[in-house]
Amino acid sequence: MNVTSVASRLSTGLVALVAGYASFSHIYAVARSAGEHVSVASVLPLSIDGLILVGTLAMLDDKHGNRKPRLSARLSVTFGIIATLAANIASAQPTWTARAVAAVPPVAFLLAVEVLSRRGKVIHPEPAEQVESVTIAEPVAVEPEPVAEPVAVEQVEPAKVEPVERTRKPSTKPAGTSADRVMSAHLAEPEATHPRIAQLAGVSVATVKRYRPSRSARRTVDLAGVAA
Repeated sequence: MNVTSVASRLSTGLVALVAGYASFSHIYAVARSAGEHVSVASVLPLSIDGLILVGTLAMLDDKHGNRKPRLSARLSVTFGIIATLAANIASAQPTWTARAVAAVPPVAFLLAVEVLSRRGKVIHPEPAEQVESVTIAEPVAVEPEPVAEPVAVEQVEPAKVEPVERTRKPSTKPAGTSADRVMSAHLAEPEATHPRIAQLAGVSVATVKRYRPSRSARRTVDLAGVAA
């Protein structure tokens, strides 16, 4: 805290004391003229002017806490201002000049309390624009690179590829119809099973069952072969 801040606070406190004393005298005179006891008339100014101070400090505390000022604090300040103005004006003579002079102490006391309880907002200085010095480099002569001569590329004719004839694999299936192949395989191995006959004839088992003679027919064929 510097000397200027201390001097301003002392001056403001002195103004508040003078204004408070004048307001105290006016309120005391009004209370006595109203028939109040001396003790009550002596403390009544403290309750009225002190209510303004209490409400102002409460509003300041809410502001520092980033809160909305409480309603009771506003009502306290408003009621204190009205009461002290009314009491001071009532103590003056019934002339406009006297009433204006009587209204000065409460107004001065209120402003002094505001000055003592509040502080100004901090001003953030704007950063000065810094101009950077730009050095311009001298142009440097750059020698052009030699361009390589194009190289002749001999064209190579694509090799001729002779088509390769695909040889087909001979079919492993015997010639003739399915019935003929089944009968040929049956005559070759009469006692073979259906899968064996299907393998020999190159057909499916269902085809073998369709075209292979039944057991009775096979016996007839066998007997005919024996008789021959």
